[in-house]
Amino acid sequence: MKKVYALTTDIDTQAKKIFEIKDPGLFLSRVLGVSLTAAAILTLAYLIWGAIDWLMSEGEPEKLKSARNKIIHTLAGLALIAIVWLLWRLTIYFLGIGTVGEGPGPTIFHFPK
Repeated sequence: MKKVYALTTDIDTQAKKIFEIKDPGLFLSRVLGVSLTAAAILTLAYLIWGAIDWLMSEGEPEKLKSARNKIIHTLAGLALIAIVWLLWRLTIYFLGIGTVGEGPGPTIFHFPK
């Protein structure tokens, strides 16, 4: 006689542990960090796209202008991301709502209880 084993899981409890927000400061820090990282990656991808368009334009003025505009807009977006990051770090530092580590590492927010 074969024994049959039933597989049981408690997915609901496990999912609640993952998505439970215990510290809003840590959550905000992670959301901002992921957002800035995603913006930088998308900016790099758009810059590469503009460079490929530049190479593939074959000297046609209209294609060359379009590729040049992509590259200029990408550099402006990269500057905007850098300014947002700088303002974010300065705000945290001067308002005293977080601990700012050295470099681009995570910022830990400390909200009053």
